[in-house]
Amino acid sequence: TRAHTSVWVLNGNGRAGAASSEAAKLSGVGYRIRGKSNANRTNYATTVVMYRPGYQGEAKRLARDMKIKVVGPLDGLQRSALHGAQLVVLLGAS
Repeated sequence: TRAHTSVWVLNGNGRAGAASSEAAKLSGVGYRIRGKSNANRTNYATTVVMYRPGYQGEAKRLARDMKIKVVGPLDGLQRSALHGAQLVVLLGAS
């Protein structure tokens, strides 16, 4: 369920407050927010949902819920950076 799915939100577009805003939306539809922070850079072009092994189905559901088009396995992030979250939403410019 959404209530059992934890998400880490990363701001990769440089807009102040973007991660907090997205986290509030995700929480509003039932996801548990594990945390939010800035990505390692602020020029990502596209918003992406990434998932830990075994959580592809949950990632696809989140992408559908939030109308995010790109879903893929963790790329460039270590599991330890997720602080226990199963999914990551990396916010890009679109």
